[in-house]
Amino acid sequence: MKSRDGAAMVQEHRALMAEFEKLVSVARGENSPTPREQWQADKSEAEAMLAAISGLPDEDDRRDILGEELIKASFRSSLVNEVLSPDSKGPKHTLEDARRLYLSERIGGDRPKTVRLERICARITDALGPLNDFPLVDLKREHARSLRDAMLSATKKNGEPLSVASVKRELNMVTAMVGLGIREFDLSDRLSNPFEKLDMPKATQVASARDDRDPLPADVIKAMRTRLETSCKSPDLARIWHLLVGTGCRLAEVSGLLVEDVVLEHEVPHLIIRPNAVRSLKTRSSIRKVPIVSKALEAAREAVSEVKRRGDGPALFPTYAKPRGADGASQALMKHLRAVTSNPRHTNHSLRHSMKDWLREAGVPSLEQNLILGHTLGGEGDTAYGGELAKLRVTQKALQKVVELGLMA
Repeated sequence: MKSRDGAAMVQEHRALMAEFEKLVSVARGENSPTPREQWQADKSEAEAMLAAISGLPDEDDRRDILGEELIKASFRSSLVNEVLSPDSKGPKHTLEDARRLYLSERIGGDRPKTVRLERICARITDALGPLNDFPLVDLKREHARSLRDAMLSATKKNGEPLSVASVKRELNMVTAMVGLGIREFDLSDRLSNPFEKLDMPKATQVASARDDRDPLPADVIKAMRTRLETSCKSPDLARIWHLLVGTGCRLAEVSGLLVEDVVLEHEVPHLIIRPNAVRSLKTRSSIRKVPIVSKALEAAREAVSEVKRRGDGPALFPTYAKPRGADGASQALMKHLRAVTSNPRHTNHSLRHSMKDWLREAGVPSLEQNLILGHTLGGEGDTAYGGELAKLRVTQKALQKVVELGLMA
């Protein structure tokens, strides 16, 4: 250590300990660098060592002497090679490099998405071999089809096959991961993403249709409301249901709301759907403001009032404000829903399909439907309405029309 006291010593000590822990982790085989990462680390270390040599102006002399000393000291061969052969291009970027990049750039600390990525990468390993041994530039369309077919034949823990919808979702993440690697590693001139526009086999079309969800009929929604009011011990669960019915939001979007995301003192009372500490969002277009009317507005007021009365913190529904909290809310609601309908195509998510149908029947334009449901706008939303207040006004009118026509059960 160069520092001897004060804040500088503490800061230097922390940096040294972090580097030490990193070395120990690598020595133990934990988080070992990929071949490309090791090459880049060797390159940086070699340049730093060469820069520290003084008295020898000729670079070749410095490299020769340093290389000899490293060999005598039994340094790793990859570092010696980088000192003696500085023009080497290094190992190719692999699928593992793409995975690590996607993890840091797109997922961050999102635990559920991290678990999902690891599960998908395990499937890739089973189908194509270790990610660290598979260069990105070697990916072909046949590899994409092989992975697709392997996923379609895979089973869940309960022995049931993966649904076609699940396979599509997992392949979407693979497509995004590979695409990010191609772009960020400057491989676009050598490789096109083989996972893009990968269709499902015709044999899966029937299964895919079977996996589709039906909108919930009015009698089922009413029966569910009655059951939650009479047989559910959790008032928050009933409030979540009312918000789902009245907004068409995804379950995680509602269960993960913060109190500050519920704007009641406004010309247009609304929910702000945005990423927060409780949950992320599915897509960029999911970030939006959704008006709340009728029973949804009542439920929002009750929820805010109850949280403030109890002093429970920033989450609107504290019970579900945690990792996998939306899964817990879904399971709890499904137990009640199965008591009023046995149709396997009726799920909590069916309410989004219901809202889509109600908006269509009310004659609401597609653009306004997309603003409410958080579907892709293609840049139209901003140019059509100009500002957030205008969007809120038109979407509020759309939802009020659904209520006035008696479509919202």
